[in-house]
Amino acid sequence: MLLSADFSLELGGFALQAQLTLDGGVLVLFGPSGAGKSLTISALAGLVAPTRGHIRIANQTVFDSEAGVQVPTRDRHIGYVPQHHSLFPFRDVAENVAFGLPKARRRRDDPEVVALLEELELSHLASARPSSLSGGERQRVAFARALAVRPKLLLLDEPFASIDRAGRKRVRAVLRRALEHHQIPAVLVTHDPAEALELGDHLVLFERGRTVDAGSPRELLASREIVIEGAVAERVEDGGLASLTLRGGTVRGPASALHTEDGRLSLVVPLPDDES
Repeated sequence: MLLSADFSLELGGFALQAQLTLDGGVLVLFGPSGAGKSLTISALAGLVAPTRGHIRIANQTVFDSEAGVQVPTRDRHIGYVPQHHSLFPFRDVAENVAFGLPKARRRRDDPEVVALLEELELSHLASARPSSLSGGERQRVAFARALAVRPKLLLLDEPFASIDRAGRKRVRAVLRRALEHHQIPAVLVTHDPAEALELGDHLVLFERGRTVDAGSPRELLASREIVIEGAVAERVEDGGLASLTLRGGTVRGPASALHTEDGRLSLVVPLPDDES
């Protein structure tokens, strides 16, 4: 078992109960914002400590409340890509990727750095600084740096959120090829059905701080409607369309499909019939 986790966590009044297993491929943590997905990733990474339970990664127990085990992040042999890439602004692309290597090999011309830059389609940007890159390019650099660690497990927390829609599909394809090439299992946090279907081999559904179902992405998502909730700050209608401003962004669509009550939005999104 590459990943086995069963733990509870309480943080800032939020209670989380998560159960996860992974034998290989990509495990998607799916559900609406605020359901506990990112907090679960933080626990797997060792950034927060659960209250009770256990986490095992590649046969290593990295957390066990009964045994008093809490392995620090640096010793968990994981790669971690947060939503906002966290690249070093004062290092160029090649130097950022090299930072994932052992200290004695942190050179921009190391063969592994060169190979990863080519694989992630970044060779032409090796000398560029992060500030000059697009969102998709920055995230590909973050992927390359995480892969340089040669992780036993890759953790991806909403990695496409900062990328414009036009660039997401390309970056998803590049990431999928890299994961398959390196045979690295991954845990991906998303609330986007398209990402879950394109990248996921297995899916765990989160609702209100609990894992409530697990299975294949297509079978699980096809068996239910996906509900997205959020507080509505403003609603503007024009010609049958509505634009709703939420705390985390904007939702646009047919006015008849966007229902608001007591200042809250409840949007039901049916799963598409195909994966195109």
